[in-house]
Amino acid sequence: MKKVIFFDVDNTLICRERNHICDSTLKAIKMCKKNGIEIAIATGRSFAMLKQEGLHQLAEIVVSSNGGMITKNGEIIYKAPMDNQKVKEMIKLFEDKGIPYVVHKEHKSTACLENEWIQLLSKRYNMQFESYDAQLDETIYHLNAQISPDLIQQIEMQFDTFRFVPLVDLTEGYDIFNQGLSKATGIRYIKKMYEEDESKYYCFGDGFNDLEMFEEVEYAIAMGNGCEPLKQKASYVTDSIHNKGIYKALKKLNMI
Repeated sequence: MKKVIFFDVDNTLICRERNHICDSTLKAIKMCKKNGIEIAIATGRSFAMLKQEGLHQLAEIVVSSNGGMITKNGEIIYKAPMDNQKVKEMIKLFEDKGIPYVVHKEHKSTACLENEWIQLLSKRYNMQFESYDAQLDETIYHLNAQISPDLIQQIEMQFDTFRFVPLVDLTEGYDIFNQGLSKATGIRYIKKMYEEDESKYYCFGDGFNDLEMFEEVEYAIAMGNGCEPLKQKASYVTDSIHNKGIYKALKKLNMI
């Protein structure tokens, strides 16, 4: 039976407090691969961002941009880019309102590097953005923006084909991507791709945006440092990211 494990990135695979992957996690992933288990990543981050930290090399399958792009062994097998004209309209509004934003394209992420919020975003998530460019005719998968509470409802209504998901640990920060997409839709795509195989699916997560993907797998593991709603929905709650949580869970599941 094929076994596939999906990992969230921030505060599941990587401790964002230290921007570090635990040695025990790397060891566990290596052992899983040796045992024939397929490793996958499901994240809100863009593929360009994952490449900066080499995270794409950990997994055969990468669901990035909240399901907007899926790669297998580095090759794009699915993509759902944002409507280019709508993105241009939204960016014009951002610029008119003085809203800082990041544009995530297929191979790069660009932003106004002088903005304080952008610098905080860069530091918090250990990512380097290229200097803003106006080439919006390229394929765009998602955006980040700092949107104040008095504007978010108006913007959501105006751009109702997009989904606005709060960034948990960044004030007034949002992931913005196509409606109907999520980490869960990415997992469903992979399950359909493998539907002729006898497969079992697992996932690890810590945050609210992992709740949907917990519904798509047979066995869902919440990190000990995760949010309470996720823990309540989990098949198993492991130790925290700081205390070998992934390694311990995979050991309990007899995968390593």
